Amino acid sequence: MSYSADNQKREKYWYNRGLELAKLEQYEEAIAAYDKALEIDPKFHCAWNRKGITLNYWGRYSEALAAFNKCLEIKPKFHWAWNGKGIALNYLERYSEALAAFNKCLEIKPKFHWAWNGKGIALNYLERYSEALAAFKNCLEIEPKFHGAWVGKGMALNHLRRYSEAIAAYKKALEITGDQFWQAWGNRGLAFFYSGRYIEAIQNWDEGLQKYLPSNRDYRLACGTLHQRKGQVHYQHGKQTATYFESFHKAKASYEQAREFLKSPLIPETYLQVMQGLITVCRSLGDPKTSEYLTEATSVLENLLLDNETHPEIKQRLQRKFAGLYQLEVDTLVESGDKVNALEKAEVRKNFCLQWMRAGWQNRTASPTYPQIRDLLANNTETAIIYWHLSPVSLTAFIISLEKFEVISTPLCDLFPKNNSQSLEKWLKNWKTSYQNYGKTTSKQQSKESHPWRESMTAQLQQLADILKISEICTHLTNIQHLILIPHRDLHLLPLDSLFFPPFFAESFTDTRQIKSRRITRLPSAQIAIQQQHQNPTATAPNSLLMVEHSQGKSALKFTQIEAAAICQINQTERASNATTKSAIIEALKANSGIFHYTGHAYHNTEKSEASALMLAKDEELTLTDILQLKLVNYYLVCLSACETGITKKGELIDEFVGIASGFLPETNYIISTLWRVDERSSALLMIYFYQLWKQGIQPPFALQQAKDWLRELTNGKLGEWYAGELLPLLREANFKSIFFFEMEASRLQENLAKIEEKPYNHPYHWAAFTITGNG
Repeated sequence: MSYSADNQKREKYWYNRGLELAKLEQYEEAIAAYDKALEIDPKFHCAWNRKGITLNYWGRYSEALAAFNKCLEIKPKFHWAWNGKGIALNYLERYSEALAAFNKCLEIKPKFHWAWNGKGIALNYLERYSEALAAFKNCLEIEPKFHGAWVGKGMALNHLRRYSEAIAAYKKALEITGDQFWQAWGNRGLAFFYSGRYIEAIQNWDEGLQKYLPSNRDYRLACGTLHQRKGQVHYQHGKQTATYFESFHKAKASYEQAREFLKSPLIPETYLQVMQGLITVCRSLGDPKTSEYLTEATSVLENLLLDNETHPEIKQRLQRKFAGLYQLEVDTLVESGDKVNALEKAEVRKNFCLQWMRAGWQNRTASPTYPQIRDLLANNTETAIIYWHLSPVSLTAFIISLEKFEVISTPLCDLFPKNNSQSLEKWLKNWKTSYQNYGKTTSKQQSKESHPWRESMTAQLQQLADILKISEICTHLTNIQHLILIPHRDLHLLPLDSLFFPPFFAESFTDTRQIKSRRITRLPSAQIAIQQQHQNPTATAPNSLLMVEHSQGKSALKFTQIEAAAICQINQTERASNATTKSAIIEALKANSGIFHYTGHAYHNTEKSEASALMLAKDEELTLTDILQLKLVNYYLVCLSACETGITKKGELIDEFVGIASGFLPETNYIISTLWRVDERSSALLMIYFYQLWKQGIQPPFALQQAKDWLRELTNGKLGEWYAGELLPLLREANFKSIFFFEMEASRLQENLAKIEEKPYNHPYHWAAFTITGNG
């Protein structure tokens, strides 16, 4: 036998051995076998593909992706590898990339039903439910008995609120599998529940538990999951009714039954999901077993994280997925009176999340202790920290000053709220859903000004101030002039700063002069502030300014240009109009120091923070990943004017939030950004006035608050005077071309006596979005 033939025989042996081991779920041994085959022939594309498939089964999705990419380098039109790549990307929550992979697969093999199914799954996660439904229909036209696609179709129909059709789709999957597909039982129950058929939902899961055969290899997982679904729905139903106590006890019983199916031998991820739900219910009941269950669950999680056999990628996913366990642990410590340990645990968890989300975060320091957090006050009796922590069941505010350390805890879902006030849970859901609908509304459908999100904003923020107990918090802020706010999870997306000022904070509550002289800054974590101190960014206000403009539409073009021209004139610097492409802007950022001012739009991705971006010309983007890799130093101020952190999902943030502004920390003193897309005109006015105040020697936190107050109280008459006396001279000095427009507008505003006292920017939409991050 020739050497080549011998190699071919050995290669085939190891490949076939890998296939057999994978069937037996001996994934590590299967991977080793494929690697043996690849040692013999590194270009054996089928072995790379099978290695990727096995790694997908094993939960090691990044490695699977690398294997599929290797396969495609060798065989670019191997449709199985494109499909496997899409599956890996779906698991990595990179749904847009997954969609592209499935589309590539379907270009090569249009009738490949697996790819249509994967495409439908990606589209479901992207909330493109109608397109997902079409993808699943295409899959089922090719393979009508593909039960997984019937479930995917049902899920798309569920999201489209076509519950009867969803129930029929799940029924079809059960008919095909002889009632032996637990995912169909699980999702059909949710369709019943969401359509208002709570009793039928419970009956559905009970039927599934009776009919699912113990001979199925996934019997324990199936039963554990169906009991878990019962627990979830009993709990959700209880929160909506006055008979919550009975429903909560049913939820507890269901979760405990699920626990029994999953704990021995352990099915880790589903077990931890069950325990998280069980602990949440027990806390809501005040059950003494809460602590016991929490210890049990956290011990299992920590053992998995400490186990050398648990792959790092899986460890990271576990820590993300079960953030709620850590949050519930903080709650338990607060209830026991151990507020110092509770705060330290909250900070440890926050910093873990920030570290993995801020890939490449340099100069990491150990998570600070309470004394180190308190040291941020720098022996200043006029400074206090408000540190929020949001768990699945409660909101805790830690209030830290030199004189005291107070804790205020509020239930997230108040079963019987006083005075019919909303719970935070319901408020957040309404706010985010309304804002998402606002973003989708076109001018043809409805004017933005009359949209419910904007019309109700003042009342909504007043409700938020009440829910967060801002008045109670302020009883602990006597003589405090500087507040450092450290939000958590969804709270990062809200204008918390504005709640400490009129009109949301009652002026009669304390000395009005104290309120108006107060300055507020934000921080992602206490550790960031400590890193800022170690980084020692420049303390003096520089004149060096890098200005980047991105215009959208005729109106936007006018006001972004005005903002840029006026600010450059105030800072006595030339406009850096040559930095228009992404590469040019990156080089300019590296070369410059002092101030970076971006005027344009941005978006934030709450699921994949590193994909958040500033929008540039020619469809280019400066992403958070790009910013983090720059490792900028010596920037005193970064101003992201009229950008948008945005809310890309209606659901809650499960662990922590990293906004675009955070990418410039800890090297930069201050970052100004906005929480929603603000009108270009009001944004330009506020920013120009802010720079005027700053150039007078007023520090950025004071200057921003004064600029917001100015805009809020600005009448048409005063605006006309400001145009004529301050803006027009700046634009003339800058040789701005379209100055006649503002000359006319200045006259119009001062001559229209009927509206001269009107305050055009009094609505919080125009000013409440602006926040300042950094400890200075």
